[in-house]
Amino acid sequence: MKKKIVLLFLAVTAALKISGCEFGLEEEVPEEQNVTVRGQIVESITGDPVFNANVRITDGINRVNTTTDNEGRFTAVFELTEDQELTVITFKEGYGTDTLSFYATAGSTVNLPLIQMKQTQGTGNNSSGGPASIYLFSQSAQSIGVKESGSNETAQIIFEVLDSTGVPINSDNSISLNFSFGAGPGGGEFFYPASVVTNALGRASVTINTGTIAGVAQVIAEMVVNGVAIKSKPVLIAIHGGFPDSDHFAVASEKLNYPAYGIIGFEIPFTAFAGDKYSNPVRPGTSVYFSSSSGIIEGSEGTDDLGRSTVTLLTQPFPNHPDFGAGFFEVTASTIDENNSSISTSTIRLQSGFSQIYNVSPTSFDISNGGSQFFTYSVSDANGNPLSEGTSISVSVTEGDLDVSGDIDIQLPDTQGSGAGITMFSFTAYDSEPGEDRPHTAIISISVSSPNGNVKVDISGTAR
Repeated sequence: MKKKIVLLFLAVTAALKISGCEFGLEEEVPEEQNVTVRGQIVESITGDPVFNANVRITDGINRVNTTTDNEGRFTAVFELTEDQELTVITFKEGYGTDTLSFYATAGSTVNLPLIQMKQTQGTGNNSSGGPASIYLFSQSAQSIGVKESGSNETAQIIFEVLDSTGVPINSDNSISLNFSFGAGPGGGEFFYPASVVTNALGRASVTINTGTIAGVAQVIAEMVVNGVAIKSKPVLIAIHGGFPDSDHFAVASEKLNYPAYGIIGFEIPFTAFAGDKYSNPVRPGTSVYFSSSSGIIEGSEGTDDLGRSTVTLLTQPFPNHPDFGAGFFEVTASTIDENNSSISTSTIRLQSGFSQIYNVSPTSFDISNGGSQFFTYSVSDANGNPLSEGTSISVSVTEGDLDVSGDIDIQLPDTQGSGAGITMFSFTAYDSEPGEDRPHTAIISISVSSPNGNVKVDISGTAR
């Protein structure tokens, strides 16, 4: 009877699983979670804490490194996508390597049993297998500066060679590591030394020395094991530029001419561009100071990775530059060069005012049958400055038998200039019906459509 009940239970369970599949039930893909691992390492005989011991937690592919504090304690966080077994490897020069495996549950905290490390008679001769993989052990800096930059021009990178079980190789299995650039700025950067034999802890140290070009360098360590080349993952180090150089320092805004004369608080961004004497962007965070002959401007801002420093100016209504006149103002950027001297650069910008059409000549006309008339006119603001980019100027015949040619369809560029084609224009009106002698009224219209404001002037006369 019991056997029949068991068989019935199994059949029902199988049916439920099949039913779940039929209804499209699927297991959710677990999200990545952390497991926190805590432990303490002591000397096996005295019980004293082992400080600065190396602790490595691995699942066979990924790994997390940490070291113990003065009490021999450590805490590490390992990312999991599912519950699984992890391995803790502890090692320190003068001690035997210890390995501990445990089962980790995602989202939990694991308190490991007390780890006891035994001192060895020698140093660095703990048992290990042959070299199998290369990892970055430490990097003295994430970024350095080009030559004569005022920043540290070298960085030390230490690689560690592990055996197939994840244990650092000992001196009996030492191997030569060769260093190369996977990619680099190409400014003369180099390694010293170019090849290093691993020490008793399986480590090899190399120093990267910068050149004259900024950029990102990829450092790769390589070893040859039984005729097979094994490489580390590229280690990235940023090489930043040096101090600002006066020949590579400028300030500008997007436009030369802004329709802002008479306006308070019109926003204009200004950007300083700072490079070193090798044409590299200066070090990120280099301070640039700003001032303006008119308006309110942010005082200082640090440069970004491309040597740019951007601030905002709020206009005052009526700038008047001592050299360039009404409507013009000057923005100056300054910084400090490698000689601790101030360097500066400046730019002139224009605030143009409301649109005006004036100096129309003649102001009336009498065009004979088959004849023509030449006209001149000016378009600018009240200070005689050109209107801003986006200004359209057109001349058309709104009444009468006339045609026009010349400056009758103008699109102004972004400019601070004046003269023909910018503020002074001309056109010719001529009889479009020379076969008819019929006196009548004609009107020619000059129209301006502009961010500075729209305006129109009509010229009335007689056409025959």
